[in-house]
Amino acid sequence: MCAMRFAPSQLVVSLSYDLNNPIKIRAKHKVAGMLLLDRDHANRLERGWNVPGAYILLDRPDPQGRWGAYIGKATNPGLRHRVLQQLKDRDHWYRALLIRYESNEDETLNSSEAGWLEGKLYNHLHRARQVTLHNRNRPQDPTLTDDDETSLIDYLLPIESVLRLIGHTLYPRPAGAPDGGGPLVKRIKPRPEANKPVPHLSLPGPTPNTSPPSDPAKEVKEIIAQIEAGTFVYRAPQCR
Repeated sequence: MCAMRFAPSQLVVSLSYDLNNPIKIRAKHKVAGMLLLDRDHANRLERGWNVPGAYILLDRPDPQGRWGAYIGKATNPGLRHRVLQQLKDRDHWYRALLIRYESNEDETLNSSEAGWLEGKLYNHLHRARQVTLHNRNRPQDPTLTDDDETSLIDYLLPIESVLRLIGHTLYPRPAGAPDGGGPLVKRIKPRPEANKPVPHLSLPGPTPNTSPPSDPAKEVKEIIAQIEAGTFVYRAPQCR
């Protein structure tokens, strides 16, 4: 049985001044190189990405945070060729997340490693309650040595972290979350300061009064009696 390493890793995100360029993402101290590619800019993908790897075609999340995806792999000629082909074959996706080996420019994932990664991503997203997969068939798992599987496991957690970073979570927010599982922004009502009386409207004008009347009904009756007797004098509130 292969050992599993799920140590957290930092994500390094590279943004270009040209908004039309893809977003490059890599996991620090890991071997996975990732690229977040907008569909409209797929034709700008560098030829350096024509290497074996795996990819995820992403649908936009709906208001409940659910989203669709297609998991694929590329061997030869590589990821760039496969993504350009998916522009014609599939119209549901708006972004693609590309994954390749990046520690050494002279090495790439082989066909079996790309297939293993494709299968593990399929299993992972298939179990997620927020995701609907467009794959018709489950990818086949190639046979790898324990050492090869152990090295490829390092790809999985950074990929999930990137999906979360771009708003594609795998599971619904629990009801016990700090925001109650609802919107991240809530309207907060201001609370009165401690030991400070709440101002109220005094009769007959709206002048703030820090001492609430002991018997508001009695004051109203007195004003009514003064009006009936013709002795009521209205005093306008003074501005300070």
